[in-house]
Amino acid sequence: MYYQTMKRQVRPSETVRVLLVPVLCILAFSVPPLAPPAFADIYRWEDEGGVVHFTDDPSAIPKEYKGKAREILKAPPVAGQPSLSTMGAPPPSPGHATPPRSSNGEESERSMFPPDDDATLIEKLRAKIDAKERFLRVVDRKQSLSVNPYRNRIVSPPDLELYGKYKDELPRDRELLKELESRLSPFKEP
Repeated sequence: MYYQTMKRQVRPSETVRVLLVPVLCILAFSVPPLAPPAFADIYRWEDEGGVVHFTDDPSAIPKEYKGKAREILKAPPVAGQPSLSTMGAPPPSPGHATPPRSSNGEESERSMFPPDDDATLIEKLRAKIDAKERFLRVVDRKQSLSVNPYRNRIVSPPDLELYGKYKDELPRDRELLKELESRLSPFKEP
């Protein structure tokens, strides 16, 4: 009889838990995550010898050149799209003059590159190749069996598209780097 007359009593801890969990979930998803300030994609500096250096890691810049280092690309990439530093130069606007063509109708080899000197182009291309190789290693690591034994999707579809694009572009970039280095090497003194 005692059990029949006794009403079900709700403990205060259950009530608090039932109300607290949804409130915490709402707060967790409504407050944007706090991210550290973004650095530039690529930093550029020139040493006393006139050699231009590029890096994507600000800690790699020697202390004596930190004041001279310039941020090349500062804008963060749009979600789902590759950053501008990996896409290359934007297409020329229609208002600019067209590059000169040789007599057989092909663009001259020099006009395909921006007006930077070959050493600068080589450093930019090395930084670009290094960034692409690091991206490929990260995606490969995420897809490896040791990290992902059940082959769950932990790489986003845009990253997979970018992975394929970079995998195709890397051999061409390496070939272009070798060509630029061979063109520059006769001018360097031993």
